[in-house]
Amino acid sequence: MEQENLNLSQTNSQIESVSENPTSESATMAEASAVETTEDVVASPSPTENQVEVAPAIAETKTEASSSEEQLSNAELRRRSKRARIIQAFNEVKQAFNEGKPIEVYVYSRVRGGLRVFYKEAPLFLPASHFHIKKSPTDDELLEVVGKKLMVKIQEIQEYDEGSMAVIVSRKKFLEDEFWANLKVGQVVEGKVTSIATFGVFIDLGGAEGLIHISRLAPFRITNIREHINIGDTLKAVIVEIDKENQRIGLSRKELLGDIWPISPEKYAVGTKHTGIVRRIFDFGAFVELEPGAEGLLRTSEISWIKRIRRPNEVIKVGDKIEVVVTNFDAEKKAISLSMKRITENPWPTIHEKYPKHSIYEGIVKQVVAQGCVVSINNEIDGFMPRSKMRSALRGNKIPFKSGDKIKVEIADIVPEDESLILEYVEDETEKQTPKKNFPQKQFESKPVSSGISIMDMLSEDEKKNLMKSLNK
Repeated sequence: MEQENLNLSQTNSQIESVSENPTSESATMAEASAVETTEDVVASPSPTENQVEVAPAIAETKTEASSSEEQLSNAELRRRSKRARIIQAFNEVKQAFNEGKPIEVYVYSRVRGGLRVFYKEAPLFLPASHFHIKKSPTDDELLEVVGKKLMVKIQEIQEYDEGSMAVIVSRKKFLEDEFWANLKVGQVVEGKVTSIATFGVFIDLGGAEGLIHISRLAPFRITNIREHINIGDTLKAVIVEIDKENQRIGLSRKELLGDIWPISPEKYAVGTKHTGIVRRIFDFGAFVELEPGAEGLLRTSEISWIKRIRRPNEVIKVGDKIEVVVTNFDAEKKAISLSMKRITENPWPTIHEKYPKHSIYEGIVKQVVAQGCVVSINNEIDGFMPRSKMRSALRGNKIPFKSGDKIKVEIADIVPEDESLILEYVEDETEKQTPKKNFPQKQFESKPVSSGISIMDMLSEDEKKNLMKSLNK
């Protein structure tokens, strides 16, 4: 802005020199800023603003006004007439400023820092920074409008004590007001992609940037935006939200694409195998992207045949490429069910050959729940040991094991249809040899009554003999 202001005085001098040549092509416009007498409207040589001094005409003091009028030269008459027109033009500029209305200006020349423009015969200044909504217009864009008319709004007017005036206009403000006034919810707009974020895409609408949120990019789920859209792409979208105060525009592309699902039933038929990328993980399963716009659900129970998986992230993580097979395809619900374990053959029909019943192994406790323990054998297969199969180790109702403990277990049962291996706790020899604590029983002793007579004293001789015989047996 400082650079733009420093060149206003230079521009005024240039216009003054043009005005001295009345035969030049722009003489009429340039004469508006000629500096010849104090009675004229002159372009101020101030280095800070485009100042125009409006000085009142010096009253004629001659007694015979009519004879003085006749003596005025044609040049003087033109100057006075022009002065009146300029004063009128500046009055109209001030009125437009007060009312917030735009005005039409003529672009006279390209000057350093911006453009010299005229409203009628009043010289004004249009800074380059206020030429367009864009931050930095090119020099070619500024030169292209020389000799043309533009709509602008008055940005600033400064009046000084000596009667000079500085006027700066803005085309940017006019374009912004026009841009926001023409926006409507439901309107279809078009623009180039300027940037891509994880949450959406920004496109240039010519006056501001609009955001298409990732959830509104397509009628199907998109995980990686860059696999569908590139910077520089031209997109059409529907305006769904306008926030003029914060200059935000919400857009949606879903409505223009229709209710499509880019999935081929033949390609993803039940039993077909595919390579997918894990995109999101939850306790109940993971969503696997099969292709852009196509995702399937891999449930936790479908990850492994012989491992008891609590959460998918115990085996897979986001970004992993995995092999899956389609177990269900529902075009109506737009859902695909996947399995990771069914890529391989089901081992349960022959699991007894490797892990026969009553065989004993050392296992590691993976998880302890109220019903029992999950125990891993050979880091290959997981079995379940219910409370009923660990009674010898229980301490009251508390399970005495924790995750990571090494224990001996026996294969108690195999249920292939339930994909279940039932285990039973096996005590170590050291545990068997360790005697259990015996709690002493409370002994009741007969105490003599206060009279000193015992129970024996109360029996007859025959009763005493019979009692002694029974005790000796």
